[in-house]
Amino acid sequence: MALIMASTLGCGTIVGLTAAPATAAVGAPTDLKTAGQSCATAAPGPYLSPVLLNAAQAVVLRGTFDRTGAGSHLEADFQVWDVADPEHPQQWLRTVGEQSNEVYVQLEDEAKQLDGVTYAWRVRVLDGAAASAWSDTCHFTVDRSGGPAPTVTSAEYPAGSWDNASGAIGVPGVFALAPASADTVSYRYRFYSGELSEDTVEGTVNAERLGGPATVRWSPRTAGHHSLTVRAIDRAGNSSEPAYHEFYVKETRPSVFSAAYQDLSPDLDYNVGVPGAFEFTATVAGTASFAWRIDEGGPSGTVPADAAGKATVMIAPTRGGWQTLHVHSVTRDGTAHADRAYRFIVDNGPTLTGDTRGSVVIGSSLAFRLAPRMPNVEAYVYWAEYSSLEQRPIEKITVPARPDGTADLTWTATETGVAGLRIQSRSADGTLSHPRWQPISVDGAAPTVTRTGGTDLGTPATFTARSRMADVVDYVATLHYDEASSQVVRPAADGTATFSFTPTRSGYKAVTVIARNAAGVQTESDGVTWTVTDGPRVASTDFPATGSGRLAPGTFSFTPRMPGSTSYQWWVSDGSGGTVAAKADGSAALTWTPPAARRYVLSVRSFTADRTASMVTTYSFIVEGPPMVSNLKATGGVGSATLSWTLPSITDLDQVIVRSATGSTAPSSPTAGTAVYEGTGSSATATGLAPGTTYTFAVWVKDSNGKLSAAPGVTLLGSTTTIAASATSLAHGSAVTVSGTAVRADTGARIANAPMRLYGRRKGTSQWTLITTSTTDNSGEASYSHKPSWGLDYKWQYRGSTAALGSESSLTTVWVKTTVTATLSKTSVPLGDSVTLSGSVSPAHPGKTVRLERYVDGSWSTVSSTALSWTGAYSFTIQPSAKGTHHYRVHMPPDIDHLASYSDTRSFEVH
Repeated sequence: MALIMASTLGCGTIVGLTAAPATAAVGAPTDLKTAGQSCATAAPGPYLSPVLLNAAQAVVLRGTFDRTGAGSHLEADFQVWDVADPEHPQQWLRTVGEQSNEVYVQLEDEAKQLDGVTYAWRVRVLDGAAASAWSDTCHFTVDRSGGPAPTVTSAEYPAGSWDNASGAIGVPGVFALAPASADTVSYRYRFYSGELSEDTVEGTVNAERLGGPATVRWSPRTAGHHSLTVRAIDRAGNSSEPAYHEFYVKETRPSVFSAAYQDLSPDLDYNVGVPGAFEFTATVAGTASFAWRIDEGGPSGTVPADAAGKATVMIAPTRGGWQTLHVHSVTRDGTAHADRAYRFIVDNGPTLTGDTRGSVVIGSSLAFRLAPRMPNVEAYVYWAEYSSLEQRPIEKITVPARPDGTADLTWTATETGVAGLRIQSRSADGTLSHPRWQPISVDGAAPTVTRTGGTDLGTPATFTARSRMADVVDYVATLHYDEASSQVVRPAADGTATFSFTPTRSGYKAVTVIARNAAGVQTESDGVTWTVTDGPRVASTDFPATGSGRLAPGTFSFTPRMPGSTSYQWWVSDGSGGTVAAKADGSAALTWTPPAARRYVLSVRSFTADRTASMVTTYSFIVEGPPMVSNLKATGGVGSATLSWTLPSITDLDQVIVRSATGSTAPSSPTAGTAVYEGTGSSATATGLAPGTTYTFAVWVKDSNGKLSAAPGVTLLGSTTTIAASATSLAHGSAVTVSGTAVRADTGARIANAPMRLYGRRKGTSQWTLITTSTTDNSGEASYSHKPSWGLDYKWQYRGSTAALGSESSLTTVWVKTTVTATLSKTSVPLGDSVTLSGSVSPAHPGKTVRLERYVDGSWSTVSSTALSWTGAYSFTIQPSAKGTHHYRVHMPPDIDHLASYSDTRSFEVH
């Protein structure tokens, strides 16, 4: 919305200046533009919403001038003022480019561009102390608000609920749009249908005049909930607040039901040419008949409606696949109402037997026996579909059928990524059946590769490879992805291949291996990586890498791996370092004194005479004060770890200090990390450990003089536990398989032979109960088949080990449905007689209520209820009041630990 200010300044008025500079050589700017629009010399000018103009959300003012004879350093002097307050103009100075003849400014200060204010502006060019004449004065009005929502009304489709639905499908309606603001120029609208939520109708309609109303004409395509959202648009392009008009369209389409040809999944007892019952129920009073057809050119017909507005027709589909039955009601006055489109599938695809589990190792085959479900089958057509997003051409393959219509299909896995096969029958006249889907999972059988040796430059690395693919004829091994280095190796009798590479350069190395069979099918690749070093060898008897050194001077020896080494650079983690010259044989010795008892890391590299550097060798060692604890052990639990050790045989023990740190690096000092224990005992328990996190513990001995021993460390890998269930809900008495894995948090590898516990918690309770204990298999998985009597939350617990902390999985819930049986005492009775519907609920729910429901007009409604006996039994007596077919079922409502369930539908005739 904008306020229009009527006062302004004339083109020649001087605003806010007490003196004028000398006249410049350039003339006054011309070709003035306000936000890209020509100069409006009279108020209010164009209405502008800055947020809609550009990324800067600012009004842009510009003009041009003739810079002939002007200097090189020019400025544009813009004045902008509220036309109601001309004595207080805003000044905006902007540098003009050396080659430019344009003056330009963005008014980016929102506090100086107020909503509803009309502004005037002009500009001149400053050339040092001189200035051009002022330009003409232009005007604009800032309008930042779209205002309140408009109103929406419709006589044909007034706002309401389902109970007062109006109109009908295809019946046009007029919607009147009225503004709440005087500057509305148009309306944006959007129709939404709950049934066709993605099929919206959007548009814009101009107001009849500025601030005037507009009308929109529209016809619904569906029944039920609809909404119309409308926003008014003002002169500046601002949108108002939205108006929401919600209304309901009457349902005139009949309901359609078929147990034979369902709208969700096919019933293989029905096929092309097999009649199935379709039940029509009118939603329009006075329905005399129903007209129906299947797609274009399919079966069609009419059927009279009974007094209740229902009819049943037997229809035999003439083709397979998805198809749509269109049905509409015809009332007694001859009016044909809107179609109901009932989509169903006729599955005439072949049956498959054989390797239908679909799991296969690459290079091996799956065998299927195909049997027809349509007449005169002379062949089968199949093709592979892939799981990747890559678009691949479909390659269809034909398999001839035997005289009895059957065929054998053998499919060989030559690549991974195949998601499954589509298989169709083909009759002699070329008719194709609905395709049958056969899922497939191909194991890429990447070889497992192990390595020995090869870490020293110039020494061979020996590898052994094995693949799960059958009948491997050779392996192809490649060093560091260089095809020129590839070796083709024949496998030994046990299927393994052994080969070697001798690296000639140091650094990171990788060997990748694939296996091939005689047909040329190759596996996925796998391999190993390692580092080849030319760093020097480091050794010390005074400071051994295993054990500990004394808190006294000692010696390290360096021997080269890099030929021609003449010197060594070294540095220790305490900050000391230096260089030492090599002897004639390339070796060197270093004498060093440790400053304290602790763990150290010595880093060394060698140099040749031309300053070529080797890789760095690191050498870790411990210097003792008091003796360390020995036999340090850690056992992981869930959220905790138990540590034990053997105390040293000293008489001046003050305390043992245990600290922890996350990750695989031990705390560096007795004050680093997190405190676990301080005392004189030989065990401790760390609690509050975060799940899935690796922890490293260090243990120091402090004597009565305050000296500290070296700190041995122990690491417990973090773990996570997964859980999966074969079903999220099942009928009472059925079993669910609950599987779980224990996984290393650092590598994601599964842990084999891991001790596991499966717990369950009944829904609605807080008590966990141990269901079973188990151990993961070689693939790292544990599973258990369990028959829950009620809804359960499950969780797996990995109990931990001396290598890893334990963990618990997330919860997975499996709901249990009660089983409801139902039996009719009669299936046909004369009007006035009664029928008994009885049965039971398992497991028994004594005293709980079950409901008797009747199927009427396309929906189920409750007609009675009763309490279950102590055995779970119930009985209803039904005395129908009208002739015809009656459909009943029994509904067991859900409770805190069981899902709702229904009996099968039971029907009887009243004559």
